[in-house]
Amino acid sequence: MGHGKEKSIKLKKKKVWKILDGTYKKPIGKEDVERLIATVQQECYWDDRDVETWDAIQNKEINWGGQRARSKRRPRKYIRKRS
Repeated sequence: MGHGKEKSIKLKKKKVWKILDGTYKKPIGKEDVERLIATVQQECYWDDRDVETWDAIQNKEINWGGQRARSKRRPRKYIRKRS
């Protein structure tokens, strides 16, 4: 009769790992952009981190300074009305 309990525990563990997936991933920063610039100038070889940085710049997630290109904008309902 305990088979259902074991199955639900496995599902809960899977759900937790699904939530935590990507949590510990290091965000792309200024150092990564500087390394990408050196790679583009052929001072070193491309690696996976350089490809991720290149894709982030091409998708306009970050700029060449290593900062977020888009700010987090709040929807209109969060703006406080001034009376």
